[in-house]
Amino acid sequence: MKARVSNLGFAKEAAILVGLALLLAAGSNLTARPERCLDWIGRARLPVQGSKLPKAAPQTTAADFPPHPEKPFLEISPEETKLLFDRGTLFLDARRTAEYRKGHIRGARSLSVWEADLDAKLLALSQEGLDPKQPLVAYCSGGDCEDSHQLGERLWSIGFNSVFVYRDGFPDWEKHGWPAGKSEKP
Repeated sequence: MKARVSNLGFAKEAAILVGLALLLAAGSNLTARPERCLDWIGRARLPVQGSKLPKAAPQTTAADFPPHPEKPFLEISPEETKLLFDRGTLFLDARRTAEYRKGHIRGARSLSVWEADLDAKLLALSQEGLDPKQPLVAYCSGGDCEDSHQLGERLWSIGFNSVFVYRDGFPDWEKHGWPAGKSEKP
């Protein structure tokens, strides 16, 4: 009889632990950034693999990268990034100025999310008369770097609703041998 009571106690404890784990996972998912959320809580996640953006084609234009006002940014692949570069899209480097000076995507502007002049640079960008529906590409160092995601959120908060994040960042750009530059002035 004691063995049966012991088994019921174990099953009850296991059920409680599983329930607690699910509650903690759901809470974590609800507070996670949009690109990190799981679908099972009802918040759509951003594409990471197999992007829904159009594949590169010679006739592709910036209009093929539509605005997405409901999301701060969409992550894009290296090929999509290069396509936007070839179409003259404005690139924004979210890394620190020292990293930008060592090398950056040719023509990119430095908008480091960790430096005090970010607000002034964002204000100047918003006052340039850029169409908020035109694509902008933010990038950083790829991998675990979240600077481009933070910049994407800041750009979205000031009205730009067609921000794309080059998820693999500048190291991947260099690996491909695509146009890069160096500059003392950010």
